[in-house]
Amino acid sequence: MRQLSAIAAAGLVLACPVWVWWVVGQLDADFDDLDYYIRPPELPPGLEPALGISGMAVAVLCALVLLVATSLEWLDRRWRQVIGPLVLAGIGTGYGWRILTAGGIGANLGAGLVTLFGVPTLVATLVSALVRSILLVRQARRRRS
Repeated sequence: MRQLSAIAAAGLVLACPVWVWWVVGQLDADFDDLDYYIRPPELPPGLEPALGISGMAVAVLCALVLLVATSLEWLDRRWRQVIGPLVLAGIGTGYGWRILTAGGIGANLGAGLVTLFGVPTLVATLVSALVRSILLVRQARRRRS
């Protein structure tokens, strides 16, 4: 059951940026000649909603698996201290990507703010989740030996 919990955690973390990206939608200004900080990818018609709905379905399913695994004690509750920040980082990443790819006229101030504040926050969140996961694994190994 640990493997199922790990797969569900990874699925949740990876699905969150996708469904947030889809829910937010393209943030282009309402003008003809737009400038882009990063040009958004050209997706075939219908792929964007398919990705978003699939991401949302995967996230909900994985979250339910994790809730059941936690309630049945297949997964230590302390792993929420790792999964939670990673989910928040994914949500921020999905939203930040929409800001970075938004078309506007002139400077994209949102892209500058995402780069200035979002990227360091993302890195700090990932590092803290990594450190916490290492500590949890070490504690588990000590208990077993």
